Amino acid sequence: MPTIICIDVSLSMEQKAAEESLLDHSLSSLKSFFSNLQTVVPNEFIEIITFSHTPSILVEFTKNTTQLTNSLSEIECQDKTCMKETMELCLKECQQWNVLTSTHIVLITDKIPNALKDSIEGFPYGCSMSLVALTPTTDVNNRAQTFLRSCNLKGKLYPGPVLGKDSVDRIFESIMLDHYSKFEAALWFGHQTTSVAISPSPDVAHLAGITLKPTPKTFPATLRIHGFIPATDLHNPPYVSRHVLLHAGPRSPVKVTSKTPDLRVILNEGLRAKDCVAIVDIGLGWFGVVSSHLPKSERNLKKSNLVFSIIAPNAFSWLGNPNFLGLKRLVSVDKQSNMPYKEEYSNSYDNKSGSGMVWIKSSTLKQNIMKVVRYAKRLPDKGSAMFLKELNKVRRSILFYGFTDMMDVLCQLLEKEKTPENTEILDNCIAQLRDEPDPAKIIK
Repeated sequence: MPTIICIDVSLSMEQKAAEESLLDHSLSSLKSFFSNLQTVVPNEFIEIITFSHTPSILVEFTKNTTQLTNSLSEIECQDKTCMKETMELCLKECQQWNVLTSTHIVLITDKIPNALKDSIEGFPYGCSMSLVALTPTTDVNNRAQTFLRSCNLKGKLYPGPVLGKDSVDRIFESIMLDHYSKFEAALWFGHQTTSVAISPSPDVAHLAGITLKPTPKTFPATLRIHGFIPATDLHNPPYVSRHVLLHAGPRSPVKVTSKTPDLRVILNEGLRAKDCVAIVDIGLGWFGVVSSHLPKSERNLKKSNLVFSIIAPNAFSWLGNPNFLGLKRLVSVDKQSNMPYKEEYSNSYDNKSGSGMVWIKSSTLKQNIMKVVRYAKRLPDKGSAMFLKELNKVRRSILFYGFTDMMDVLCQLLEKEKTPENTEILDNCIAQLRDEPDPAKIIK
């Protein structure tokens, strides 16, 4: 969950409270806030925006806590406050992430902002705001909710009054508890178990708002690994949220000693060595994928993290039911149809082998779609074989990466390229694009 810190640097923030200005209190508490975030959510991306008559980005999204802390010393007060441009900049920064990534905005000011005359539209689903109002007035909740509604954001007000640095510290401690707490669970694999802290804590309400499919009422406190799939077969399914699995101390009745194997270490090394991911059943068709992630900044240190990705039901469109993980040779012939793999997946990287491997990058997907459109313009006289080859390549990429909206865009673009000569070919392709969810099937 990326975080944007918006700091009001107007002249009114210079007013004194317990011998120091409101701005000084805020900056001092932010340093402690960054330090706590580094401990609780070590991979959190944070950006700092200052705003007065105009907003500006002080530090772009980074995980470098030292850089964030040092930048606070560069902040100086300016003149009046302008909120409209600030929220528009926040919207632009939130839209850098995918539509499922919710950004948390912490807005620090000395008063409750007025509702925006022109409401802001377009914040990704799940974005929220913590409005830190360092004001002596206590009856301000209705006004704060009016401002949040004009921004089309859900949020909470954290009002003063500020009696000193301790008062501001308590506000940021409340924000930590509300938005950055860990969720402890027991991770099991066979008879081996370990206690893990899922950071940030999974939000079941967030899952329920993304899809119409039923969601678990509560997130399970026991996570059991059902099996493993090669990472190359799973490809890149559309995850709803991603979390880090941290050590959280013993939860099981098994006595833990220095010689007791740590399941997190075993999984981390095993998944990385075998290039596999572990499948965890969350309930009601929802699954979690545990994978080993090695950040670029830590590759020289040989460190890695266990990443827990939450996957919505039926996101494995090219595989069968993950509940039936297993080896075919251990299953009777009459039950092999329940196995996840619908067909043999070749180890060859040749697209002609039907392995389903996709080498297209998400950053170039738009360019490849335009290539398909260019080939469609040549139909039916020439280029039909190349058109189908590129169309299947792009289609597999869209399904593997989870860019379902791109499929509608592709169909709309092909509709515009229809002529009396190629209508039959394009109608057939468009129908298959919309009706066939299995990337292993080839459009003909």
